[in-house]
Amino acid sequence: MKSQFIQDLQGPADPDRFLAMTQVYQRAASVPLPKPSGPGLHLNDMPINRGMLAVVGAMRKHGDSEQALRATMMRMMHMDEIFEARDHFGDYIRPGMDDECSIEVADVLMKAVAVARILPLGEGACFDLADVLAHAQRFDAADNPAASSDSSRAGV
Repeated sequence: MKSQFIQDLQGPADPDRFLAMTQVYQRAASVPLPKPSGPGLHLNDMPINRGMLAVVGAMRKHGDSEQALRATMMRMMHMDEIFEARDHFGDYIRPGMDDECSIEVADVLMKAVAVARILPLGEGACFDLADVLAHAQRFDAADNPAASSDSSRAGV
């Protein structure tokens, strides 16, 4: 039987709240941390630390539950799986306009990441990519009923 902590990690996050927290993460990841003011333990100044600190702060300030925080953090830490499998997601992930390394990710895909199944994998976990795609298509159809018959957005 899974502990409550593990269940929380694998549980869904609120899609709209998750989308908002990805935006908090993205903004904070690009702003350097202040220089340490004295001795003690300090986080390395790197984008993931900046982004995660901002998300934790925003969620705590908002009064989100610890379960919501754990689910959100777990999903954010595993988002690289989505980007590594970008061919699976069709037009939900496109080349960005900023530079050759940037990408644009559809909001419906980010919402899908919030609720898709996370499967155990050895000592870790991974997204069920087919479930992510199915949820993205469901969110897309709900947001764009006329586009729901457009197969160009489907990755498979």
